[in-house]
Amino acid sequence: MPLSRARRSSRFLIERLRIQASELGQQKNPGNHPGPHKWLALIDGLLDTAESCLTQSNQTGIASSDAIAKIRDATEISGLAYKCVYFMRGSGIEDLSYPLVTPLQDWFNQLHIKNTTFFRAELIANYELQPLEEKTFKGIRNQSPTLQAAIIDIKWPLLRVTVPSKAFNIIPHFAIVAHEIGHALFGQINWDFSAFDAEESALKSRIEARLGTSLERSADDKLREALSNWLQELAADAFAFFLTGPAVFFSLSELLSVHGGYGLGDSHPANDLRLSILLKKLKQGESGSFSSIFTKHTGQTLTEDFTSRLIMATPGKDKIASDMETYYDDKEKAAVLAELHESIQKVENIVYQHVGDFMAKTAPDAIYTSANFDADLIEHLAPMLAAVPPMESGTSLNAKKPTNFASIINIGWVVSLTKLDELRVKDKSKADFGAEKLERLHSLLLKAVELSEVRKLWTSVS
Repeated sequence: MPLSRARRSSRFLIERLRIQASELGQQKNPGNHPGPHKWLALIDGLLDTAESCLTQSNQTGIASSDAIAKIRDATEISGLAYKCVYFMRGSGIEDLSYPLVTPLQDWFNQLHIKNTTFFRAELIANYELQPLEEKTFKGIRNQSPTLQAAIIDIKWPLLRVTVPSKAFNIIPHFAIVAHEIGHALFGQINWDFSAFDAEESALKSRIEARLGTSLERSADDKLREALSNWLQELAADAFAFFLTGPAVFFSLSELLSVHGGYGLGDSHPANDLRLSILLKKLKQGESGSFSSIFTKHTGQTLTEDFTSRLIMATPGKDKIASDMETYYDDKEKAAVLAELHESIQKVENIVYQHVGDFMAKTAPDAIYTSANFDADLIEHLAPMLAAVPPMESGTSLNAKKPTNFASIINIGWVVSLTKLDELRVKDKSKADFGAEKLERLHSLLLKAVELSEVRKLWTSVS
C-alpha cells in the first residue's frame, strides 16, 4: 500500500504540472518569440519521461526496490520540470510588452548569436543574462522521445534575458539589454592584454605594499577573479556603446542611481568610472562626436552627472580598502580592489578597441554611429515633440524604412531629458515633476516600436 500511495502522489504531481504547462502554452508570448515554446516542449518531454518511469514502476513482476527507484526517478524529474516552469516566470505579455522582444532579439541576430533565447521580466530593478547548460538534462536516464527532440531543438546554452517589469519597464532603459548581450560575446573576442602587462606588475607591487607582504597565491587568485569580472563589465559597456550610442550612458546612469553606493566590488568596477569612460567615448570625434551632436540639437552639454546627480563619487584608495574590508571581511580582497580601481582605468582603450574591431568585422550594420544619431534627431525630434511616434525613417515615401530600436530609444532619451516640457500631450497632473508626460512619452515610444516592427513584417512579405 505505501508504494501505491507514493505512485499516486507522483502521478498527481505530473498531472498538475501538465495542466500548468498547458496553460502556459496557451498564453501569448511577447513577439510570438519561439524561446518559451521550445522551453515548454522541454517541460513536456520531462513530464513524458517522468510518466514513463511511473508506468515502468507498475509493471508485473518488478522488484519492490526497482519500483521504488522508478517512482523516485519520476518524482525527481517532475521536480526538475517544476523548476523549469519557475524558470519561465514573467515571460507573458502581462509582464513584458508584446512589441519589445522582437527588436531585442534582432540584436542577437545581427551579432550572429545562435543560442536559443528566452526573454522575461521580473519585479527587480536589474538586467541579467543567464546561460543555462544542456548537461542538466542530458544526464536524465531513459529519456522520452519528446525530451530527446526538445533537447536537440534548443541551441545550448540557452540564454535567458531578464529585464525589469512594471514600474521599471521603461523603453529607453532597454539599452542595458545591449550590455547583457556583451556578456554573451565576451568569449568570442581574441583578447590581447599584453599592453597592460607593465601596469599589472605595478598593480601587484602596490597590493603587496598595502598588505605589507609578498603577494600570496590566495591574493593573486582574488586579483585575477576581480580583474576578469571588471574587464567583462567594461567590455559589456563597450558593446552597449557600439550598439546604442548615448542611450546606454543615460540608461546606466539612471539604473546605477537606483542601486545606490559607489558600485565598486569584486564583480563590478565603480559606477562613476564606468560612466566617465562612456562619456569620454561620447566626446570622441570633436564636432562629429555624439556629445557635440547632442549639444547641437538640445543646447545642453553632456556631463557625467547629466542624467542624475545621485551617482556617488568613488572615494580614495584608503577609504575603498576600509569599506571593502568591512563588507567582505577579507583584507586581501580589500587591498586588491582598492589598487585595481587605479589600474583598471588604463585598460579602457584596449577593451574598446577590441570590441570596436569585433563589431566592425562581425556586425557593422548594427553599430549606432554619431551620424545615425544626428540623422535621427534631424528627422524625428520635432515630430516626436508633436506626439508623432518615430516608426519609420527616410526622405521619400518609397525610400522609407522601419526605424530601428537604437534610434527609438535615443530619441526617447533626448526628449525625456531635454525637451519633456515641449512634448505636446495632455498632462492633467498639477505637479511639476513631469511624471505623467514621461508616461505618455513611454506610450508613444512603445507605439513606435510596435509600428516599426509591423512595417518590418510588411516589408518582408511585400
